[in-house]
Amino acid sequence: MRCKMCGAKLKKEGDICKNCYDKYKRQEKLKADDEKEIFSVNRKYSPKFNLLKNGEMILLLVIIALAGITTYGTWLGTLITILCVVFFGAWLFFNKKRASGTKTTFYETKFKYRAKYPFVDREEIVAYRDIKDIAYFQTRSQKMCKIGDIRFYTKGFLAGVTINDIPEIEENFERIKDVINQSR
Repeated sequence: MRCKMCGAKLKKEGDICKNCYDKYKRQEKLKADDEKEIFSVNRKYSPKFNLLKNGEMILLLVIIALAGITTYGTWLGTLITILCVVFFGAWLFFNKKRASGTKTTFYETKFKYRAKYPFVDREEIVAYRDIKDIAYFQTRSQKMCKIGDIRFYTKGFLAGVTINDIPEIEENFERIKDVINQSR
């Protein structure tokens, strides 16, 4: 018999290998919220940033609306234009829900990233001891809106967590670095 998670040999069926069990126990211990919350950071919704970021989509919708008006006449073209405006409004609403449903809470020895919005319910818990490096990034449009992304590089292949659209990125980045360095 082999472990269903990692493939290690087991003595009898139904056993859990020690390695997988230890990982499970560490993860359960991390999930316990018995630590004091130090601070939290929420994703910022910026209509200006969403307009800058989605410029190509806006241009495409304008072209579709204009093509609809010129090709199908005023009535059908107006309907296509209204559909384009409704589609883009729904897209902005989804982005606003996404921003309001994302929160990162920093504790004494770990942080918890929680994203809950339509069709997504994700939670990541990362111990500070597992973080190899931390960096922040800003695109040109993020710089204009004074927001940015923070990336936590953790141990393992392609592992890590990215927190998007953080306000006051420089101040929050320094604060996060201080919290992580104090716990190490």
